[in-house]
Amino acid sequence: MATPSLKTHRIGIIGCGWILPFHVSALQSLGPRAKIIWLADSNLERAEKSARSIGARAIADYREGLSEVDAVFILLPHHLHHPVTLECLKAGCDVLVEKPIAITLAEADEMTVTAERLGRTLMVAYPHRYRPCMQLFKEAALGGKYGRLFMLDGLMDESLQGYALGWIAKKAFLGGGVFFSSSPHMLDVMLWIAGEVRAASMVGTKAGAEMEGEDTAASVIKFQNGVIGVTRHMWASPKSRIWFTMTAVCEKAHITLTTTPMGDLATEGCSCPWKTRIVAVGKTEEVLLDNDEGLDLLPEVKHFLDCVDTKSKPQTDGHTARKVIELVLNAYQEAESRKANP
Repeated sequence: MATPSLKTHRIGIIGCGWILPFHVSALQSLGPRAKIIWLADSNLERAEKSARSIGARAIADYREGLSEVDAVFILLPHHLHHPVTLECLKAGCDVLVEKPIAITLAEADEMTVTAERLGRTLMVAYPHRYRPCMQLFKEAALGGKYGRLFMLDGLMDESLQGYALGWIAKKAFLGGGVFFSSSPHMLDVMLWIAGEVRAASMVGTKAGAEMEGEDTAASVIKFQNGVIGVTRHMWASPKSRIWFTMTAVCEKAHITLTTTPMGDLATEGCSCPWKTRIVAVGKTEEVLLDNDEGLDLLPEVKHFLDCVDTKSKPQTDGHTARKVIELVLNAYQEAESRKANP
């Protein structure tokens, strides 16, 4: 990628939910390279509260502010990604949209085609592949030191029991259950490491979260290169112990990345402390990383702005993001045919 310019990007953020502080923190870390002009939310009071703390303007209708910015961050319920992204692209804005890209393949395709036709950057926020620890994990898994990779095993352990889930509880808004909404954090990383998918299946169940779709899901994936992927994801864990862990099983070692919140992630959010480790265990144990890296969106946000400046294709562009929801929807269809979901 070419060296980006030092222009100041005028940013509008649409949606002031739980993830907002993570994006704000990343943008503020970039200094003069990014300026948040406004925050938009249909709940104006919520937008005003967040905007005051960062010196931005609050608006209820994002359309009012599109002419004032050159890029927007869309942090909305999944079913709104498609219509809002199209409006922002057509207004001349580059777009970073939270995952998943959309709730249907047709919507994803229209978003991607529109961005390409208009010459705008469209990037989907899958942050984990951009994290330094995950870059190191991939290098260790594929670098050859530990032999050939033949399995990836991912787990996300989250406890949403007792929380008011709002729009997340509705299939029509979420697109399905936990496997559609949040398991793609693991799936995107696996596709990034192992490549194209040959076959995928999943099963889901309801274990206690108050929602229409499955709150717990497991999947098995066979990649074209022979690697097997396994994901397990709980939104109804009795207690979140790990949050995110992935193991690359190679010929000579298990390489395990674990990212653990040291507080209550659900309530502490952006201020929650973290511990991240990568350990390779074969004939001996080797600690490859031990630090406090957590859910830092700075690498992802910086990549987006670099792509805007250089007109480069984002790693998680519309085509890449489409592969994730195609895998999920195909696995859902196969599970429904076997009555394997709630």
